[in-house]
Amino acid sequence: MEPTSEQHANAERPREVSRAVQFLISSLAIGLMASIFHLAQRLSGVPMFFALLIVIAVFAVGFLLVNRISARRNWARIVWLVLVLFGLPFAIPANLQEVRRNVLSGTLSVIITILQLIGTYLLFTRNSNPWFRTRK
Repeated sequence: MEPTSEQHANAERPREVSRAVQFLISSLAIGLMASIFHLAQRLSGVPMFFALLIVIAVFAVGFLLVNRISARRNWARIVWLVLVLFGLPFAIPANLQEVRRNVLSGTLSVIITILQLIGTYLLFTRNSNPWFRTRK
């Protein structure tokens, strides 16, 4: 007898969700390291300390959202989607400008954006949707 889609959704996390979480964690980790590196180059003293606190707080929210996505929280998946969709129109011109200014740093920014887009897409695939809709 074939398991129903609801039974399958309750079983284990779909591969797409696992991959999405890997992509999103990777993009956040790369982004955090790049941000700290940029801050260290541009600021020093007290301004750097406050900027570092803000950067860490922003990335902590990102990691928290991905953690909640990994824990099957549909609200976190929706919040992530909204943040990516609102950020994308700003990221594209910023990435292009960064590539013109510094090829290595710009390429890293483009990679981060691509990782986020792929991860976000994977969260909304046909196999991922039922897993988020059913509770444990």
